[in-house]
Amino acid sequence: MSIADHRDIVAALREVPGVAEADVEPDGEGEGLGLLRLGLAPGVDEVEVASAVGRLLRERFGLGVDAERVQLVEDMQTSLDDPDIEEDEEDDAGDRFRPAIRRMHIISSGLQVAAEVTLAVGDRSALGHAEGTATQSGVQRAVATATLRAVEDLLDGRARFELDLVEVAPTGRERAVLVAVTMLSSSGSEKLTGAANVREDVRQAAIRATLDALNRRVEHMVMSAS
Repeated sequence: MSIADHRDIVAALREVPGVAEADVEPDGEGEGLGLLRLGLAPGVDEVEVASAVGRLLRERFGLGVDAERVQLVEDMQTSLDDPDIEEDEEDDAGDRFRPAIRRMHIISSGLQVAAEVTLAVGDRSALGHAEGTATQSGVQRAVATATLRAVEDLLDGRARFELDLVEVAPTGRERAVLVAVTMLSSSGSEKLTGAANVREDVRQAAIRATLDALNRRVEHMVMSAS
C-alpha cells in the first residue's frame, strides 16, 4: 500500500463523526494497513465510531481491519474539573485535600480497554491504571477502578479499595452514575457509596461518583500524606 493510499485513508477517517484525529502506521512490509490509531472527540460512543470506521474502510477502500489493529484513543484533561467545586475549594480549606480530576486517558483496542485517570491534590498528582472489556459497562468499571488506584497512590498505600458496583440509573429526566466501593484500612473495612449526575459523558460521571464515595473518608488521610 502506497503512501498516497495511506493519506487518502487518513483523510477519509478524519471525516467520520466522532474522530478528531487519525493516523495509520504501515505494517513492517509496507503492504497492509498496519496499526490504525484514532483520536476521539470527547464524549463519543467508541462502539459507534468503531463500527463507522470499519464500514468506511470496507465500502470505500475494500479493506477488512482486524479489531486488534485499531486503537481508539480518548484523552481529556483539566476540563473534567467542575468549576463550582474549584470555587468551593477556595472557600473551604478542608476541600483542598480532596482529589481533583486532572486527566482521563482511554485506549480501546479489540476486545480490551485501558483507562488511566490522573488526580491531583495541591502540587501532588497520582495516576491510576485499569483494564476491562471494550463494552460500555466495561469502560465505566475500568475508569472507576483507575480512579481508585490513583487515590490509593495519593494515600501512600494506607487504604485499599475494591469496586463493588457501577450503575447508571435514571433520576427524573436525567441520569446519574451510582458507585459502591469497599474501603479497607487499619480501621477495618467499610462500604461506601457515591453518585454523580451525567452531564455529557458517563465515564466522567463515573470518576466523579467514585470520588464522591471516597472524599469524606479519605481527605484527612490525604492531608497527612501531603
